[in-house]
Amino acid sequence: MIVPRLDLHRIRKRFNRAAPAYDDGARLQHQIEDELVSRLDLLELMPRTILDLGCGTGHAAPALSRAYPDAKLWGVDSAFEFLRRKQEFPDRRSPVLCADARALPLPGESIDLVFSNLMLQWCEEPGLVFGEVFRILAGRSPFLFSTFGPRTLHELREAWACVDREPHVMDFPDMPALGTCLTRHGFVEIVLDTEVVIEYADSLTDLGRRLKQIGANSHPIGGSRGLTGRTRWQQVGEAYEIRRLPGEGLPVTYEIIYGIGWKPTPLPQVWGSA
Repeated sequence: MIVPRLDLHRIRKRFNRAAPAYDDGARLQHQIEDELVSRLDLLELMPRTILDLGCGTGHAAPALSRAYPDAKLWGVDSAFEFLRRKQEFPDRRSPVLCADARALPLPGESIDLVFSNLMLQWCEEPGLVFGEVFRILAGRSPFLFSTFGPRTLHELREAWACVDREPHVMDFPDMPALGTCLTRHGFVEIVLDTEVVIEYADSLTDLGRRLKQIGANSHPIGGSRGLTGRTRWQQVGEAYEIRRLPGEGLPVTYEIIYGIGWKPTPLPQVWGSA
């Protein structure tokens, strides 16, 4: 199976447009962020520098600052309007960088903790991100992240499959693929686990509005562009409608993958005798 590429330019543009109202619609994203922050308690860290990779509007910054008040917190995101939104809040004073996660403008071994909530699914080649994260992490430092797994939005994907063969919903990596990729890029003591959350939408239009509010309605390159024809949209709605649960609505599944990997402690150099 050929996996369609992501149109990163369009994704960035849609996140920029979504920035002003993003936090109002990002309830699930904030819920996952809270869970990711809570896992820091298990790590017993004393980081001097932290990177919030894919920081968005900086919603995680206060919690990270409370957890590690003596650490310097950096934020990185590729959507400039997210970062500008972040600067509107006086309690979110961590420095920010508008940069691509695949080419971070930070020196090697300069970060003691990389925290990343729901950013990796927007990266066409996660391995490039893993390589950069490994490069900037100091020895014996963790990369803690969340991302969406392959069951995410499967109802919408299957409804579209009843109408045409074009890719309308992103493909998300599974845990084995992520684990293999992390190992390949040098991470050790990798732990991955998954959680499934089911929400409900009143209608297909309601679901589309929710996704648009958080900038998550981009198509891959090769997918349908422009306005979807009314007839096809109606057909998708009819295919989705058979899943409706009385008193609940249309189910919308999200599979969340939580992960951690460590950059190992550098091996001591052994000098041979002359």
